[in-house]
Amino acid sequence: MLNGLETSVFHYTDPNSLRKKHGLTDEKIIFHATPNFNLDPNHIKGGYYVNTLAEQLADQNVKVIIAGPYPENIQVADNVILLGSVSDQAVLAQYYSLADVTLLASKKETFSMVTAESLACGTPVVGFQAGGPEQIAIPEYSRFVPYGELDSFINATKQMLSKKTNKTDISEQGMEKYAKEKMTEDYYAVYLRLLKEKQGE
Repeated sequence: MLNGLETSVFHYTDPNSLRKKHGLTDEKIIFHATPNFNLDPNHIKGGYYVNTLAEQLADQNVKVIIAGPYPENIQVADNVILLGSVSDQAVLAQYYSLADVTLLASKKETFSMVTAESLACGTPVVGFQAGGPEQIAIPEYSRFVPYGELDSFINATKQMLSKKTNKTDISEQGMEKYAKEKMTEDYYAVYLRLLKEKQGE
């Protein structure tokens, strides 16, 4: 059973206004949304791996945009843009739409709303195998590698960045799969089945 997503908010939108805001031209964009970004290698949300990946791609035409609170005086790679907290979901959806790939670096996740939100906005996902995300993602537009395997993480990201995809198609598939209306229908069907089974006892 999937969690429900508000697809009236999380869907593909034209990202040109954000490109202008950040002075972007033809860069490939990697996006990472997290409730806590820091560079502790042992932190469960994996910010260390995101920043290290950014450092490894520093000589390429790539920008890494990170949404989430971060410690004061944090030192990140030169190609990283720190947004801080983004509380407006519509703005968050715009950043997902802007990106070519969304990174999920968590050690453990249950469902992973980031995965669902990104795909509903038309953006593929690369992450570590964290339990939930690889179970609910759309396989064609996602790659998950063993936790902590940095080289595999970087290679999967590069491969996804080089893959030609249609954001509108991904968004439509994502919205159909994760819509809260679909979740409601699925739960209702389960309740009906359980009720019938109980009545048949």
